[in-house]
Formats: sequence, structure tokens, C-alpha cells
Amino acid sequence: MSLSQALWKLTEAGLLTVITPRPLPQPIPPQFRMDLHYAYHHGLRHEMDRCTAMRHAMQYLIDQVWFN
Repeated sequence: MSLSQALWKLTEAGLLTVITPRPLPQPIPPQFRMDLHYAYHHGLRHEMDRCTAMRHAMQYLIDQVWFN
């Protein structure tokens, strides 16, 4: 399952909500992709399936299930 699909399922289940985007860094780094966006932050920068913040949020949910 891709992160895009996981985000949709987790938000539908009420387990995860999208977060407010951070401001753009200044100066904008050369690898910064203004043509891409991701649903989790509602922002620009990279494809959803490469979103580190989303991966961390999912890992947090997994840890909560295993350790609580």
C-alpha cells in the first residue's frame, strides 16, 4: 500500500489528520520541487509517497498499537 493510500484510509478512520504546511525555506534548495505536492502537509516539495513526516506519523501509530 502506498503512503497516499494509507493517508486516505487513516484519515477516513479518524486516526490521522493532515497538518499545516511549514513555510518555504529561504533560500529555496536546488532539490526543492515546486511542481510536486503532498496531501499530508498540503504543501509543496516532494511526492506524497516520499513524505518522511507521513512515515513518522504512521510509525507513531504502529508504536501506539504495539506498546499500549
